[in-house]
This record gives sequence, C-alpha cells and structure tokens, in this order.
Amino acid sequence: MSDRPTVRLPWGAWVLEKTLELPLPPGWTVEEAAIRGGPRGADLAEALAHPVDAPPIEELARGNRTAAIAVEDITRPARTGPVLEAVLDRLEAGGISPGNVRVIIALGGHLPLRRDELLAKLGSRVMETCDVWNHHPYEDLVDLGVSRGGIPIHVNRLFVEADVKLAVGSVVPHPYAGFGGGGKIVLPGIAGIETLEMNHRPAVTGLAGAGLGIVDGNRARAEMEEIALAAGLQAVVNIVPGPRREALGHVYGHPVAAHRKAVELARQVFETPVRPGADAVVLNAYPKDMELLQVGNAFNAWRTLVPPPAREGGTVIVTAACPFGRGWHSLHGPRMRLYRDPVERPYLAGRELVVYAPALSEHDVRKSFWKGYPHARSWERVVEILERRHPGGGRMVVFPTAPLSLARAVEAGEPGGGAR
Repeated sequence: MSDRPTVRLPWGAWVLEKTLELPLPPGWTVEEAAIRGGPRGADLAEALAHPVDAPPIEELARGNRTAAIAVEDITRPARTGPVLEAVLDRLEAGGISPGNVRVIIALGGHLPLRRDELLAKLGSRVMETCDVWNHHPYEDLVDLGVSRGGIPIHVNRLFVEADVKLAVGSVVPHPYAGFGGGGKIVLPGIAGIETLEMNHRPAVTGLAGAGLGIVDGNRARAEMEEIALAAGLQAVVNIVPGPRREALGHVYGHPVAAHRKAVELARQVFETPVRPGADAVVLNAYPKDMELLQVGNAFNAWRTLVPPPAREGGTVIVTAACPFGRGWHSLHGPRMRLYRDPVERPYLAGRELVVYAPALSEHDVRKSFWKGYPHARSWERVVEILERRHPGGGRMVVFPTAPLSLARAVEAGEPGGGAR
C-alpha cells in the first residue's frame, strides 16, 4: 500500500458517479474543505404538510383540471423524482390526475434532455404517467407584458395556461442570483430568450448587489421573482442537496417566502471551513461537472473566502469530468449573444491555474478558459506542474464539491483547519 498523499474527488454527476483517487508527489499534506452538510432540514412529508405562506397542494388542486410543474434540469444536482411523486399524489388527492399534469423541464438556455436523462432526473413513474416537455426559449411563449425594470415577460405557454402552477428545484449557491431555487425556475428556467438576455446581460457587465450568496438587495433575483409571480407561479418545493446530491432538507411554499427559508438552511449546509493561504488548491466541479460550461461554478469556493484559499505564487487546479463535453448555452455558449472570449481571471493574480479535464480537447477547453492556463488531459501532467512549481511539496486544500462551497476562514486547529 502506497504512503503517497492522495486527492479523493467525486466524479461525473448523474453519469459516472465514482470517486477518483489521484496520487500526489511526496511532501504534500492534504486538507479536505468539505461542506458542513448540516443540520438537516425537514423531510419531504413534513415540508409538504407544513407549507410556508401557501396553501397545501391538495387545496390548490381542488376545483381545477390541469397542472404544470416546472422542474430544474440535469445541470442541477437534486434528484427530483421522489418530490414529484409526492406532488402528484397530492394533486390527485385534490382532483387532478397525473394524466392532466404537464412536467416542463426548466432549461432556460440549456440543452434539451434526452429520455435517459429525463428518467434519471424525474423517475420512471413521472415519465410513464405525465406529459413531459423540454422548454424551448424561442417558441410557444406567452407575452405577459413588461416588468417594472423594463424586461419583456415572455414565458412558456404550457405553464401559463395550466390551472395550477408549481415548481421543483434545488437551492445551491449561484454566482449571480445568490442561490438557485424559488422563482429562478421561471426566469431563466421557462422564459423566452429576450427575457433571459435582459435579465442576464448585467451579469456580463457587472451588476451591483448581485452575486454569490446575495439574496436581499439582489436586483437580478428580484426581477426573477417578480416575473415568476407574474407568470402565476403559486408554490415551489425547494430541495437543499448534500455533497452526493442527496436531499438534506425540503421547504414547500410561496415562491419567495419558502425560498428564503430554504436559503437559511442552505447557508448552514454549504458553509465550508477553510484555512487560507495554501500552496495549492483543488476546485473540483462536482456536482456541476457534467459539461464545461458549468465548470465555472467551481470558483464559488474561491469567491467567498478572504484571504484567498491559495497564497500568491500558489497553484489552483480545476478538476472536471465533463462527460457531456463542451456543453450548450443559448446565451453564454460560444458565438451566442452573451458569450465573451475567455481572459485571465484577475482574482487569481499571481497564481497559476491548471485545468484538469481529461475528457476534453484543447479546442473545447479554450471556449471557457484563457489560453495562458495549462490544460492537463492526464493527472501525470498535473503532477509535473506541481513538482516544477513546488519541488518540496506543500499544503494543499481540496474542495471536493467546490460549486456548493460557501467558504469561511478558520485557523489551524479549528474544525476544518487541519489535514486529513
């Protein structure tokens, strides 16, 4: 058995679901910066039985004939099948049969899901009993006027025309909307491309008040919630997932009030104690590591920590499985209307960034990462870079689920501040 230090990473959400064990050169100590993962929130049955500022699902269904449920897509981590089955049971108890329920995958500008992906995300019962649709941001939209901020409100027609309008999504850190979940399921999830663009364009140019973990005073989120309510969204089941995508808590209720309660839980679950100033840092993109265009979420772990996780002169390694390859985004993807050529990241100044993405070509990687950042298709290449930059080894901090991490600085000896 080797005594060499190793990096252990969850790998390939939804598709591979394995753990990589990657050896390091001698001389390295490894500190794992894992999310706290607790305390646990309400289980599903408890959450549905105790709505937050909304009627029970059965009451919403009573006297109505049809329902639409907007559901996050597979680029998001939560397993939604169990939640959807419980929602269907309650809709049926209120008089709406599963055959009169449309499940709409809230893709925003993402790629439509194939049947195998739909089965993984929704479960077989939903696929067999409900009418399942992928949202299309260019077609079959309803014009609902203009928001207070001047955004045209174009929303999926199937959703708007349903009698009962619900949503299911996960509450995880988001670099623009603060957190996912809540009204974000409508905008961008089931909105038209013009609505998407006007809401997202400030993210490219910079928007005061928007940002990772910021909810109150976040103009982008306020727009999302205004438009979600204008589209008739009545209630949401919010899921707070854990490090392997398991549900750690649920909150059902009003699109805004229930979301805020879920955010309170999420802040505790995703808190990540870290000792800053390491010689090297690994930002693993799981559970948003299916495609390259989602890998930027790995920097969530970096953005929330002051001082930074890696010292000046250190090395930052982004690791990503990317079984879906380059990925797709109708706004931010290559040659789309909000795409920008990759540049050097100013917040990494004085540090080298290495992209370990063995499934991707050089052409793929350069669509999201500046040409000055080395692309390693083998772990041996990463080891070579570490040996060159840090010949005696050093201290390495590993974020196994970097997109979920809300990092908090701790001192050596505090919980989270030591080696494993």
